[in-house]
Amino acid sequence: MGASFGSTRLQLAGLAVLVLALAVFVQAAFNLESFLSPANPDQFVLFFTLSTIIFLVLLVFAFVLARSLFKLVMDRRSEKPGARFKTRLVTSMILLTLIPAIALFAFAFGLVNRSIDKWFSGPATRVFETAARIDGAWRADFERAAVGALREAASELPDDLDRTAGNLRMEAVAVTDGNGAIIRSSSEAAAFAAAFRNAVLQSGPDASADAAPRLLSRPDGSLIGIARVPADDVRFIAAAFPGPDRLALLESIADERINYEGLIEERTFYRDTYVQILALMTILVLFAAVWTGLFLAKRMTVPIEALSSATREISAGNLDHRVKVDADDELEMLVGLFNDMAGRLQVTTAQLDDRRRYTETILESIPTGVISIDDDDRVTKINGAARTMFAIEGADTLRDIFDRDDLDAIEELLRICRQEGATTREMTLAADPASGQGVPSAVLASRLSTGGVVLVVEDLTEVAKAQKATAWREAARRLAHEIKNPLTPIQLSAERIARHVDRTREIDPRTAAIVRECVESIAGEVDSLKALVNEFGRVARLPSPSLEPTPLAPLLERTLALYEDRFDGTRVVTEIPEDLPPLMMDTQQIKRVLTNLIDNALDAMSGRTDKELRIGCELVRDDTMARLTVSDNGHGVAPEDADRVFAPYFSTRKDGTGLGLAIASRIVSDHGGYIGTESNGRGARFIVELPVCRES
Repeated sequence: MGASFGSTRLQLAGLAVLVLALAVFVQAAFNLESFLSPANPDQFVLFFTLSTIIFLVLLVFAFVLARSLFKLVMDRRSEKPGARFKTRLVTSMILLTLIPAIALFAFAFGLVNRSIDKWFSGPATRVFETAARIDGAWRADFERAAVGALREAASELPDDLDRTAGNLRMEAVAVTDGNGAIIRSSSEAAAFAAAFRNAVLQSGPDASADAAPRLLSRPDGSLIGIARVPADDVRFIAAAFPGPDRLALLESIADERINYEGLIEERTFYRDTYVQILALMTILVLFAAVWTGLFLAKRMTVPIEALSSATREISAGNLDHRVKVDADDELEMLVGLFNDMAGRLQVTTAQLDDRRRYTETILESIPTGVISIDDDDRVTKINGAARTMFAIEGADTLRDIFDRDDLDAIEELLRICRQEGATTREMTLAADPASGQGVPSAVLASRLSTGGVVLVVEDLTEVAKAQKATAWREAARRLAHEIKNPLTPIQLSAERIARHVDRTREIDPRTAAIVRECVESIAGEVDSLKALVNEFGRVARLPSPSLEPTPLAPLLERTLALYEDRFDGTRVVTEIPEDLPPLMMDTQQIKRVLTNLIDNALDAMSGRTDKELRIGCELVRDDTMARLTVSDNGHGVAPEDADRVFAPYFSTRKDGTGLGLAIASRIVSDHGGYIGTESNGRGARFIVELPVCRES
């Protein structure tokens, strides 16, 4: 809008300058005095007002032009985009106009000087002088003829004055007395009575008869002549002679000579006037050139400035910015292409942002630690799994993540990676300095094509646990097989000995009692070994779970009902949401997991008076998993035992087999879930995560 308004303003200013130049040219080229000469004071005031307005308009244009040029200079000094191009264009327009304008001005100045000199040259003066001499000769002949006619009429007074006037080419003739009173006259003499009387009185009554006739000129070129009648002291002959046509022509020539002499006296003024007009025309042409240059520059630099500003906006991240400016021809195409490029860039940037957020979401969601470093070993990105793994909030260098021993191994791994492109190594990282326990990890280092290296740290703790559990299951299977084979023969042999003792009469009763006691002991131990073998079998071969959508709350209520007699003052708190969706689980196996966790909690709280068992559940992992927590305020789990509680044959109870939590871990793993433990500040908290039914 601003650019359009500025262009319109420049167009109006250029049009006004053109009109003023045209007005000056017309006034100088044509004779407009009949149109521009005021006939009354009102018209004079009007013309004076118009002249003042034109002068003020010229001043305003000069000020605006000077302001525009000053602004152009300041823009160039401040290195505003397009200012140099605008300056060059305006300078070029001024030079292209100034050179021919100055040449034309010089030529016109010389032409005016030569023309004025020609106008007031010698031949014209000689013409007027010759005309003046002809005028004098013609007047002298006319006066001589008039004197001769007066003398002829005075020498012999005619009786018929009308005839005399006609013969002597007189307009009127009369005979007067000494006071100028008409005695007799021709028919036309009445109109000249006063002139005749004045002429007689001017000659005086004492004029002698021999005096020459006297002639008096009138404004219309005619003559009044008087002559005393000879031999008569009281009468005069007075006659009016009409001026000839050629004398009127000579009077016109005389007037033109006076005007010509006035022009000669004012020729410097006229020359200066024409020079000023030429200078004004030159200035107006320069004004027009500057305005044209500014207009053309504005038409080209405004889109360039808009494009430059839009480029800065887009480089600053404002991808919604568009160029909204009027342009023509190639600039219009350039503006359209720029806006199209900005739109495509915005779409591409949005897609890249979506992809980046998608990638970041994946990196933050995966359980594997990812650390990105540049060529100077500065950390540029670290995901949530790595922050959790190394118990840090952020890191700038590798020293903020790894301890000294691990750092040497990591730097060696990076050196090999930069040489070979990628390498993998398994190592034990001191990820938890507080506990002093190492974390078995697999570290993959891969060189990036854009520079830098990405480290992928995978926690192998669960893998080690799974391998250990598999090994224990295999050992349990073999032990169960090896132990179960001789148990039956031992039991049968013991029973046979007992029957033999019962049938034999010669055996001492005391010996028989000892034998029976030994047989019973052997049978009891065999039963214990069979029970142990059965437990080994369960660890080695748990049945595959039959997963069905099952509500958790009813299962929990049925499980807790089994312990009503064992709670013995224990405060039981259950927090199961009513809108909790069904879980994908095997009811019998999960019931066994709950039973094992509740048994352990009650055993851990034995001996306390303020026993509290808290069971809760909530949705986690974008509502795809249900997290079940079983918390107690017992003696808790020691930090060094946290990783071993789910291992087979590990138990902190004297009468424990160490297989309960191992079986629970196996069941949860077969359900595709997770089981773990953590301290709740005053006891232990076991966490079980199970998948939610997707159809719910």
